[in-house]
Amino acid sequence: MPYIMDNPFKSISILYRKSHIWLNNGCAQYDLTAPQAVIILIVCDFKTLTQDEITKRLSLDKSVIAKTVTKLEETGFIIRSTNAKDKRTYDIRPTDKAWKVYPFLKEELDICFQRMTQRMTDDERAEWKRLLLLAAETTIALED
Repeated sequence: MPYIMDNPFKSISILYRKSHIWLNNGCAQYDLTAPQAVIILIVCDFKTLTQDEITKRLSLDKSVIAKTVTKLEETGFIIRSTNAKDKRTYDIRPTDKAWKVYPFLKEELDICFQRMTQRMTDDERAEWKRLLLLAAETTIALED
């Protein structure tokens, strides 16, 4: 008997909560939370992003991003500087400290993904990853 009803939103909620718990546990050794880890990952992936770009790419509230970025700046993971083109905007760049944990964080994400897809075949896992990306991109595009 399945534990959850046939409801994709309930499934998404469970996956979100569990993946954050796993990522929080994995990142604790670096004094990082899952949301902080995700911001480090995206900033390292793009090398420099504005706070607004981070907000849009992660589809999170501006105040949540601002608080998380402030904490990451205080702990030495990112550098925040005024954008040359728009003085009201901040550019966010990773520090050496962020680059050092970056490979570990990528591995932790892979571990979380493997954990949640362990009952899938490699083909199913690849297809599910593709479909998740498509759904996320579609959802973000609706906000533009």
